[in-house]
Amino acid sequence: MASSPATTGIARRRNNLRRGIIAALVILCLGLFTVYFRESDDGALHGAQSTAASVISPVQEVATRAVEPFRDAWGWASSLKDARDRSASLETEVDRLRGEVVFSDVQAQRLDELEKLLGVEKLVDASKDLGGYEAKTSSVVTRSISPWWRSARVGIGSSDGVMRNSPVLAGSEQGAALVGIVTNVSSRSADVSFVTDGRTEVGGRIPDAGPYFGLLSSITPGQLQLSGIPKEAAVKTGQAVVTGGFGVKGLQSPYPPGVPVGVVTSVGPQEVDVDRTVQVTPYVDPRTLSYLTVLIPRSPEAIARAKG
Repeated sequence: MASSPATTGIARRRNNLRRGIIAALVILCLGLFTVYFRESDDGALHGAQSTAASVISPVQEVATRAVEPFRDAWGWASSLKDARDRSASLETEVDRLRGEVVFSDVQAQRLDELEKLLGVEKLVDASKDLGGYEAKTSSVVTRSISPWWRSARVGIGSSDGVMRNSPVLAGSEQGAALVGIVTNVSSRSADVSFVTDGRTEVGGRIPDAGPYFGLLSSITPGQLQLSGIPKEAAVKTGQAVVTGGFGVKGLQSPYPPGVPVGVVTSVGPQEVDVDRTVQVTPYVDPRTLSYLTVLIPRSPEAIARAKG
């Protein structure tokens, strides 16, 4: 439908009027800017600006004060979020570093234990009584948790030559030391009973106290007692205790002679008792062990010892 001439003429006049108003405003603004920049500081336009500023300034100040609490609250919330993010990041980093420290400590402890196991190799190589054994080291895969520190399981078994009654050693600051004996064997694992078991007995002697033999057993958790030592034996604290190489109840000992066990820490009175009560602290605390060395019998004599 075509527009009427009247409608078209009115629209054209409105557009022309708008253009005229816009052009007039532009010219007016240019004129005002020109006059403003050319007049002195005490001119009419500068005075009008100062008057407008004095009127608007209080309103602006009130508005600023009204908005300030909201701005501060927003800033506080943003800072709190940033602080929480930084705290979470720091906690994550601390946990990571703590884990690295723990891992490093564990690795250092295991390295130290493995280095001490070199003393077992030296003892086996140096002792003629251990010449019939092969030393084979394995990690501890399980252990009993009890006050008596009774047993552990190692990851080698009969397929590696381990026999029941194979002696078990570990490294210590003093060198190799006896810690127990194999009591049960499967193809790929072996159970070890520690000398601190409370049910294990080991023939022992104190080389520096004379040619006397006694029986080592555990009567309190973690400690041994050497019984059967006569009162004339020159026993003193600090003396080494080793395996005696003899058995009990008519059986051959599964422990070869001369293997270090512990140190004398206390000696009972000798005036009344026929025998002396000798307290012995083992060289090795079984609770701390991650590795054990099994002496695998190879020679006929060593195999005969294991078979009893």
